[in-house]
Amino acid sequence: MKILERLEEYRQEAKKLYWEGTFADYLAMVIKNPRLARLAHARIYDMIAGAGVEEFDGVKRYRFFSEEIFGLERTLEKLVEEYFHSAACRLDVRKRILLLMGPVSGGKSTIVTMLKRGLERYSQTDAGAIYAIKGCPMHEEPLHLIPRELRPEFQKEYGIYIEGSLCPVCQLLVEEKYDGRVEEVPVERIVLSEEKRVGIGTFSPSDPKSQDIAELTGSIDFSTIAEYGSESDPRAYRFDGELNIANRGIMEFQEMLKCDEKFLYNLLSLSQEGNFKAGRFALISADELSVTSYHQ
Repeated sequence: MKILERLEEYRQEAKKLYWEGTFADYLAMVIKNPRLARLAHARIYDMIAGAGVEEFDGVKRYRFFSEEIFGLERTLEKLVEEYFHSAACRLDVRKRILLLMGPVSGGKSTIVTMLKRGLERYSQTDAGAIYAIKGCPMHEEPLHLIPRELRPEFQKEYGIYIEGSLCPVCQLLVEEKYDGRVEEVPVERIVLSEEKRVGIGTFSPSDPKSQDIAELTGSIDFSTIAEYGSESDPRAYRFDGELNIANRGIMEFQEMLKCDEKFLYNLLSLSQEGNFKAGRFALISADELSVTSYHQ
């Protein structure tokens, strides 16, 4: 292998993933291809099913898991069909957190790792392309720019469902920089990456006496309060918690049942209402987040 040539090819492939335009441009793309507006569970289900499904003796086998998981065909079928497929159809199961329990070396962490790595690869394909408001710390769906009052009319005309609301940062952006002209707000394509903290988060409980809830929900940046004048100014808040950065994708919550209960309150609100409390703000929407936990 000629490494220099491969490096150049790699850079060119990365450039092909770049796209930037306005919300008006993105809206035209979504109307043409409504799959771009899928929620997280639907995206994960399409990723798994798109890799291929075979059936033997009435049991489905998913090629997505076939290289690393063996002997768990019935369990995986239940996971994919009863959880991800049902959640993709926006049934009430989507309000539940996926909790994997079992003995050591039972495949729990392997399944979660495969889902995370799979999403990273899938978001680099045409079928798994994801677009977000440029500069949004939560990489949120651009369709959130459509006012709630107009969404029923939009869904009736185009059959596209919109769930969620703008984060405080984007609300301020629309009001101050674009004076409500949402069609001019910039949109870009994003690639999910756990390493770069885009759409994939991981939370691991530690000492309950020292662990800060900010690891989940973000925190106030006190160094900026003098500049912006208030703790409730979104520019004075760091939206860098695992729940913030995992929006549009998946968050792995390790050993959930060993975690202090104060961390679980946010997950209860998140799973049932699709939002969580952060700092001085009203509830932050994270409707497109799939939370997966495992416990031995």
